Amino acid sequence: MIGVIFNHGLYTLRIIKRKRMTVKINLFPKPAVYLAIAVYLTLTFFALGAGNQVLSATVREDRYFETVGASSLFITGLLFFFGFLRARRLDQSRNLKWIKQLVYLGLAVIFVFGAGEEISWGQRIFNIKTPTALETTNVQDELNLHNLAAVEKSDLFNADRMFDMFWFGFTIMIPVVGLSFKSVKQFIERIMPIVPLALGFLFLYNYALAKIAKAVFDAGYTYNVIPFAQAVQEIKESNYAILFVLVGLFALWDLNNTRNESTHEMASASFK
Repeated sequence: MIGVIFNHGLYTLRIIKRKRMTVKINLFPKPAVYLAIAVYLTLTFFALGAGNQVLSATVREDRYFETVGASSLFITGLLFFFGFLRARRLDQSRNLKWIKQLVYLGLAVIFVFGAGEEISWGQRIFNIKTPTALETTNVQDELNLHNLAAVEKSDLFNADRMFDMFWFGFTIMIPVVGLSFKSVKQFIERIMPIVPLALGFLFLYNYALAKIAKAVFDAGYTYNVIPFAQAVQEIKESNYAILFVLVGLFALWDLNNTRNESTHEMASASFK
């Protein structure tokens, strides 16, 4: 009997220790984190007025902003794939619905696909020739789908519009609905993470910065290699990708927190 109590005590201590570790790495309630990110987002758009040398090193294809954007999307995809694996283990202990696993796996696929599209699936890196079928249908003569003429010329379903709808729904609409309706929040949390609204506001801030940058830097923009609108778009998309890394980190933290709480509850119930 004493051995059972002693072993249970050690098990409980491990749970408490693990829970404390989770709290220590939770950066999302800290205002300094959001402030630092907001400062970075602001500074990136000043590249538009920093001269042609800076623009050449940052906004051109395969340079700073595109590399950071593609890498960030790929990292986000990996984070959601790890979330998928973690959700599978949670499903065994908490009887979560299989749809949560599909959501995490689907998001992983979307972000990895976005990373591939961002760098045209390594076309310029590996010197891959554009297939003949795409030469006449892709407006930039690249190995990707988001620059297809049918997509680019669409007023509603072009890639930029769909991406804006995605981040707005994921980081703004769902959190707002969750805050407004407790029962809806409890249901959503069972199938996907609800992003902190403060993080969603950073997405809105980046969107607003792009609009402001177009008004402020347009007249002084002289870099003819990349059109001004495309340069703004490259910076904006890169910033969105970085923000999505934070979304992926939050999703993992949320799953870890859920798992620790579940284990703690199971330990408490067995002690009783």
